[in-house]
Amino acid sequence: MAPLVANYYLTYRCNARCHFCNIWALEPQNEADFATIRENLVDLRRLGVNYVDFTGGEPLLRADVGQIYQEAKKLGFMTSMTTNTILYPKKAKEIQGLVDFLNFSLDGGDAETHDRSRGVRIFDNLVESVAIAQSLGEYPVLNHTVTAQNYERIDEVGELGMRLGVRVWLNPAFTAHDNYNSQKNPTPEMVAAIQSSAKKYKNVGYNKAALAFIEAGGNDTKNPRCKAVEAVIAISPDNQLLLPCYHFAQTGVPIDGKLYDLYRESEEVEKYRKSQGKLSVCEGCTVWCYLIPSFSMGVDKYWWLNTVTYAGEFLARKRFLQRA
Repeated sequence: MAPLVANYYLTYRCNARCHFCNIWALEPQNEADFATIRENLVDLRRLGVNYVDFTGGEPLLRADVGQIYQEAKKLGFMTSMTTNTILYPKKAKEIQGLVDFLNFSLDGGDAETHDRSRGVRIFDNLVESVAIAQSLGEYPVLNHTVTAQNYERIDEVGELGMRLGVRVWLNPAFTAHDNYNSQKNPTPEMVAAIQSSAKKYKNVGYNKAALAFIEAGGNDTKNPRCKAVEAVIAISPDNQLLLPCYHFAQTGVPIDGKLYDLYRESEEVEKYRKSQGKLSVCEGCTVWCYLIPSFSMGVDKYWWLNTVTYAGEFLARKRFLQRA
């Protein structure tokens, strides 16, 4: 089966200082040029990948971000972007119509809460960005990271989404022992708050499979559900294939223009494909950006919950576009 998703880290640079993320504090890296990225995109299509999440860091810090998205669409990819919106007003027209899933990061329903979490004053910028995106015919979604600090105020985020006329997607901060929080996330209280808010507000959603998996204790290395290597291809800004994933990368293999052959024939890739979800660092993992694609491989209750989740989101998006 072909890998489903490419998590393509365009940069580790970021102009925010979120308390739950450490990417902005990483050592600067040489970033691949456009020609290299294009070469990798061609190989990703050859491998059967249909969806590319260009991520970071803050992807809009790349001066050639519009060119990258144009190339991705030319090659037939579905694309996504999550941005803190600091640069979105300046870049909005450059990427108009090129991002299928446009996510604006949100940490609170008011300026004080959001800006404190982000480490910079950008709440007003986010509100402006929603208006700009809507004026350009885009479908922005407020991507709310639920943490131990804000879970009791999720309803305020739902209210904000209602006022702005957009959907809110709740992503629980995950457990990643070497990155982000050392604290176990999310707690049962956070899970209950997510479920409660989604019942109250029709514009609030979350991945039912991810939350069920979290409630079950996360990945079990003795019976792993994670298919990080088979389902996802993770590429670093300096053009390395990260194995088994970004968050628990044990190695980075230089791509050097050979992504197609590297993924299909490399002994290193095969080693981590066999051990995906079984490493000691994988125990209890709840990193949803790798688990959610994994749920599409193998039919079980998580496959069904994942399918139901995105069928519901498809209908919600369709209703929004018909209303717009």
